[in-house]
Amino acid sequence: MQTRRLFLGSAAAVAGQAAPSRRLQLIDVKGEKVSVLFGEVTLLEYRYGAARPKSYIHPLCLADGTPVTSDGPGDHVHHRGLMVAWSEVNGIDFWGEVNPARHGAIVHQRFERLKGGPVAEIVSLNHWIAEGQLLLVERRTVRVPPPEDGGVWLDWTTELSAPNIAVKLAAGQHVYNGLGVRVVQAMDGSEVLNSNGTRTIEKANGESAKWCAYSGAGMGVAFFDHPANPRHPNAFFVMNKAFGYMSAAPTFREPFDLPVKGSIRFRWGVLTFRGVADRSAFDERFRIWSKA
Repeated sequence: MQTRRLFLGSAAAVAGQAAPSRRLQLIDVKGEKVSVLFGEVTLLEYRYGAARPKSYIHPLCLADGTPVTSDGPGDHVHHRGLMVAWSEVNGIDFWGEVNPARHGAIVHQRFERLKGGPVAEIVSLNHWIAEGQLLLVERRTVRVPPPEDGGVWLDWTTELSAPNIAVKLAAGQHVYNGLGVRVVQAMDGSEVLNSNGTRTIEKANGESAKWCAYSGAGMGVAFFDHPANPRHPNAFFVMNKAFGYMSAAPTFREPFDLPVKGSIRFRWGVLTFRGVADRSAFDERFRIWSKA
């Protein structure tokens, strides 16, 4: 039997706190998913069930609950909404699922925090395990404020540490590794815009930028690369033929080497939005967020 746990922020008690109508709630269907709701609308679901090869977000929605992500489409079943993964972690593939390779799994261990309120917060501990060996420990933090202007913002931080052996975090031929999103079919064949003003897929793919946005069918998603990230501004992967995909790809050109007990931290902003990308608005959002 599924168990549902509801996490609500306490009522505003002093001036300056968010009004109850601006608060978010979390519903945990134990062992399966955590939903983030604003009023009656689901903004996203964090999926962490033991049967899944990785934990990820799907759906990620607009403010009205319209999904912008796809989960496990037939052409690439390993595309899981909004996800973090790599294809080569000491030669083990944590990105793919059914392709010919040695595969690992990103296994949810526990939640360190589930909190509703003015800002919803999900903090989880994941183990990257392959062939009976723990390669990486990931502490993942997802923070979600109330939606604005028809879109949903989330702040995603992944901290990876190598507890037992040295680890090479690499993409190899899979330059799209990192934080990736598979968009809904209606957004296939859509447009790109990044902080450099680049509007062509061919140039934007692999180009270093502060942010990159992909939009079509009246909606879009943008990724923001925090200035504290290694190699900032990082490269982005983006494509629109066959299907739409975008990723913040810090190993697009070279891997990271983590010594035993070493660690690395990535922080990204993710925004869903209505309409088309607005360069000046996204520049301003990046400026404010990067100082937070």
